[in-house]
Amino acid sequence: MAGMFASCKKDKSMESDLSPLTIKLNIIANGTKLVLDRPYTNDLGEDYSVSAFKFYMSNLSISDEAGASSAEQESYHLVDASDTTTRTFNIMMGRIGFDKIRFMIGVDSLRNVSGAQTGALDPVNGMFWTWNSGYIMAKLEGTSPSSPDPGQRFQYHIGGYAGVEATQRWVTLSFPGNKSYVLTANTPLALTVDVDIDKWFRSTHDLPISSIPFMMTPGASSVLYADNYANLFSVTKVGNP
Repeated sequence: MAGMFASCKKDKSMESDLSPLTIKLNIIANGTKLVLDRPYTNDLGEDYSVSAFKFYMSNLSISDEAGASSAEQESYHLVDASDTTTRTFNIMMGRIGFDKIRFMIGVDSLRNVSGAQTGALDPVNGMFWTWNSGYIMAKLEGTSPSSPDPGQRFQYHIGGYAGVEATQRWVTLSFPGNKSYVLTANTPLALTVDVDIDKWFRSTHDLPISSIPFMMTPGASSVLYADNYANLFSVTKVGNP
């Protein structure tokens, strides 16, 4: 299929021929659908329950190895585990062949310094600190008997958008069986993406609740959590919406 699009080296997202690609996010813990306030055990052996989980998914694009690509315009989505309507959405893409999807977890630097905004980026959503510190890229809150906090709470508000404190992370996902697909006017497609909270605590780094129950400011430790949440995502299914 790559050869079929070898001459298509430009971004298709400004063309009139666009079709929706449905993104379905399946938030899981211990291999099952996440239920807020239900107990789970992370890969470090710590029991925990989640009361809040939010993250920004932005700058989405699809592409193939030959260089064809298409990017969603004004691409900012706030995903909230407590709101099912945020976990399925359509992105308008050019009708091309593609074998991967790419997106950013977080909000790009420009939008962090662009003043008051609306929609997913509205500060009323509780994902913005100040014009100096910028957006919270991802937020995880809950309780755990492993937390040294008297209320057994944990709270991770991960942000920082510049220099060594940047917590935006690019994620590129291929599809099951390394297959490729064609987005056409008459062939709607949906990608099911698992979001595995277990990897928040253990993937690139081991980050036990017992050691760090709170992280609320930009800095070196927030960067470690960003490294981990880049690993939460995998495409598990491509099919009809």
